Amino acid sequence: MKPKIEVSMLESVRPIRDIVYDLLRKAILEGDIKPGEHIVENEYAEMLNTSRTPIREALRRLETEGFVEYVPRKGVIVKGFSLKDIIEIYEIRKSLESLAMRHAVRNITDNDIVTLERIVETMEKAHSTGNIEELVSICQKFHDTLLMISSMPRLKTMINTLQEYLEAFKRATLGKESRRKNAIAEHREIFLAVAQRDAVKAEEQIIRHIEASKRSFLENYKISLE
Repeated sequence: MKPKIEVSMLESVRPIRDIVYDLLRKAILEGDIKPGEHIVENEYAEMLNTSRTPIREALRRLETEGFVEYVPRKGVIVKGFSLKDIIEIYEIRKSLESLAMRHAVRNITDNDIVTLERIVETMEKAHSTGNIEELVSICQKFHDTLLMISSMPRLKTMINTLQEYLEAFKRATLGKESRRKNAIAEHREIFLAVAQRDAVKAEEQIIRHIEASKRSFLENYKISLE
């Protein structure tokens, strides 16, 4: 399935290679282009009314990030995530997000604490209505706010990339009532630790949250991924 191309994207002043990269990356992450599918340069060049050069440049970047691979005599194929890949991503997240917590605690203001508390309250309300999409969005807002408070833009970019890899799995695991309830409790514990400006406890709570997310993922996907 080929991703939809929005007119606004084509009218952008950004380089076409960046537009193609964002388009393909989003389509792969959201499952519009599935593992094992071919990405043919000519087809996308025609679709975007451009030469093959920016398509090829975007694909090289995606290959570097592990989204696609060049297979002899077959061309560019979308890669799937193995069980080992997913576990590795969770482990990296623990290290990076622990670092983010330390800096967030160091930088947090009273206004930031009020903002985070409101986000957690909104999260709890979304859970009560059973709106999973809204809950996923609010959880992401909570993490994004903490990353912004950490004032480490490069770290934020790395963590967001890892979280995007797990986006589809996150929605599925939060589909379970028990996981939603536990996830919200974990976010409140993270908030309380940060609000108390307790860096050690904040790191412990973010690791606990990521470990719980990993366990939930394994319960749902381990058999199908092995």
